[in-house]
Amino acid sequence: MKKSTRVFILFVLFAFLFTACGGAPAPTPEPEMPTPAFNLSSEVAEAEAAPTEEEQPQVDPMMLCAANIALPTEPAYPLLYCDDFEFPDESLIAGEKFENKYLDMSSEIYKGKYSVRMDVKRLSVASLTLPVSNARDFVIQIDGKMASHSGHPYHKWGMLLKNAPDDDLYYYFAIDNNKMYYFMMVRGEKLTNLINGRKSEDLNPLDEGNTLTVITDGDTFSFYINGEFQEDYKDNRIQSGDLGLYFIVDENSIIDWEFDNLVVYAN
Repeated sequence: MKKSTRVFILFVLFAFLFTACGGAPAPTPEPEMPTPAFNLSSEVAEAEAAPTEEEQPQVDPMMLCAANIALPTEPAYPLLYCDDFEFPDESLIAGEKFENKYLDMSSEIYKGKYSVRMDVKRLSVASLTLPVSNARDFVIQIDGKMASHSGHPYHKWGMLLKNAPDDDLYYYFAIDNNKMYYFMMVRGEKLTNLINGRKSEDLNPLDEGNTLTVITDGDTFSFYINGEFQEDYKDNRIQSGDLGLYFIVDENSIIDWEFDNLVVYAN
């Protein structure tokens, strides 16, 4: 028998003998208090267990950005970069300035758009590299429009694809004022026509805005305009490279471009 049990039995016998010998009667036990309808300790524990605002799980802003951008097909690659240009301090795309005898160009994030201004003196080709390098298989999409322009009416904008700057070699996909799209390869000063101007009724005028999407899988390029599939093209002469915006602008013009909802998925 355990010691605690023995002590309890001795206490009961002593109380019985004391009463039997004329001692004071045992006191009547006080009635038990009713059990509260709530358990304060458990409520405190639950309150302590509930995550504070600082402990709430953080949402990746790029994932949140990408969730609000519709693509024509489900991306097969992981999300690499997304920017809706609502928070300039968090953007990886910095403002730039460029000047030469052909073209003055500046860019900045302004009122939720990536804005590019061009003062074109002579026919010029220009590009702005995005924070994506050495891309091989990818999905890239961006909204773009000509916000204003004066001077020459004919211009092109589009995407710089697989730019290998050390080799002066790249592709570009672009659209123009005549509802035509183009896919070209450039090596130095040599231009190779892959798709040399194809009419698309899916294209809007440049000043109304368009969404361009390019998907690559190995040597296959798939082109979409405003969510509508245009065609595939196979070429494997450039394996990988940088991505960016691309412009061909004509002389004596001042042009303002606006871009939004850039998203890139890539291996």
